[in-house]
Amino acid sequence: MSSFACNMAALRQLRAARSGSVIAIAAVSLVPLIIGIAATVDLGMIINTRSKLQDMADAASLLAAKAASTYLVEENTSSTSAGAQSTAQTAAVASITTNAANAGVAVPTSQVTYTATTAYSGTVTVALSQTTNLLFSGFLSSGANTISVSSTATTTEGNAYIQVIFVVDISNSMGVGGTAAAISSLESGIGQCAFACHDPNGYSVATISCTTKTSSGRHQSTLAPCDMRAEAKTEGIDLKIDYVNEAIQDFITQLTEYAQNDTTHIKVGIDTFGTSFTQMLAPTTDLSTAATDAASIDLEAATPLANAQDNPNSSSTNYSTYNYGYTKTTAALTQAIAGLSGVGDGSSATSMKTYIVFLSDGVEDIYGTTPWHRSIDLSYTSLCTTLQNMGVKIFSIWAPYYAIPNDNQYDTLIAPIAGTGSGTMQGAMQSCATSSDTYFQADDGPAIQSAVASTFDTILEDSSLRITQ
Repeated sequence: MSSFACNMAALRQLRAARSGSVIAIAAVSLVPLIIGIAATVDLGMIINTRSKLQDMADAASLLAAKAASTYLVEENTSSTSAGAQSTAQTAAVASITTNAANAGVAVPTSQVTYTATTAYSGTVTVALSQTTNLLFSGFLSSGANTISVSSTATTTEGNAYIQVIFVVDISNSMGVGGTAAAISSLESGIGQCAFACHDPNGYSVATISCTTKTSSGRHQSTLAPCDMRAEAKTEGIDLKIDYVNEAIQDFITQLTEYAQNDTTHIKVGIDTFGTSFTQMLAPTTDLSTAATDAASIDLEAATPLANAQDNPNSSSTNYSTYNYGYTKTTAALTQAIAGLSGVGDGSSATSMKTYIVFLSDGVEDIYGTTPWHRSIDLSYTSLCTTLQNMGVKIFSIWAPYYAIPNDNQYDTLIAPIAGTGSGTMQGAMQSCATSSDTYFQADDGPAIQSAVASTFDTILEDSSLRITQ
């Protein structure tokens, strides 16, 4: 073989060897490239999944905290942590399920925990986890394909400045039995009456001996005056006014519990009216005093029917100034308005969110020239409009006037306005409410308590628990 032929053969062998090395090197160099691409894809998947989970957890914790706080407000009790936990759990799971469907991902595993702070506030933590199918599940640290996130939302009592003023009808219409059974007992009991006979100067019927005389005087029918209010208490019969009394006490007790860490931004006032208006309690932050005063709410005592001296031989009283068991609603609301101050947006002690709880039988009963010295009207509604224009939210609780069968005075004065809608007691009380949600018809004592409790719920929600995350 010539020298040239030998050189060419050697060159071909070298070229073949080099070609094999290049292929081997290229194959080896692709491995880290592929791993890098896979890791990048996995990392992107982890980041995307974590972001979606975090969004779901954040939304779920906020909704769960709101649901738990609303539940606590509506329950009005401090022993409801289990209920708050269940409510938070339900709200969170519903949120997670909906948002997972919207995101097109599987529903993650969730754990929801509620921790009470006070009777009306607490913390909700939502923890989510989800296992992803990574390209290199074992390439990253152990368990990196299980992604976990958590979110915490906390509710705290709102610090808006608020004042709640009760304007309560204590006329004789609130002396009716609080339930049908109570009315029946009163009708068949010592006084044998169900309406307007339970003030301290009421009278028994001629055939019944009254054991609780308030004086030795006698009135024109020669019957001894009796403290029928005391008789009802002695018999253990709860009148509408008793339910009103208890409902307002409960309201203040709950408000005190809600504001246990700071009562300086909450005021309560109590006004009562019948023939006379009384500011029982000017708005105060002393909720203990407010509760004590609420316990003393009772019927207004009308003057005995003969005359101011309870003497049948004296001339008749001037009924225009006489305490004849009237219900001077317009005068009462006028004075309530005059006593208001600091109405505002809740931002300070001089700009307070203001709520009036107006509880009445729905009729204004003042002096008139009828044979019964009475005039009936519904003109007080203009004062409700005035209050609403001032920025006051009015809760109107209508305790319907007791229908007296076969009574000429009732048939003449009350029956014409006893329906529904415009020109009726019901329509007037409904128009006094700021909205349909703040109007209540309370036909008996338990319904009065329920209505007052509902105002508490609404006021707390309106003055707002703060939710932070």
